[in-house]
Amino acid sequence: MILRSHAKDPKQLMMLGMAFLVPALLWPRFVPLTGNLGSDAIDGIRGVLIGMSIALNLWSARLVGRQRRGGGR
Repeated sequence: MILRSHAKDPKQLMMLGMAFLVPALLWPRFVPLTGNLGSDAIDGIRGVLIGMSIALNLWSARLVGRQRRGGGR
């Protein structure tokens, strides 16, 4: 799994989350690479990218909180 090596490092997860956020915000507006996709497919892809960004950033925040408390796992 790709995230297995990054699962313990909150900084890496945050960077990965932000890497998903950048194309989600910039692609539909500045890069006109839509091919034959309709507006619903473009919205779906953008939603997946934003969802991955939110999930990874929340995961990173959770790991930071556990490290501050000194919790394991």
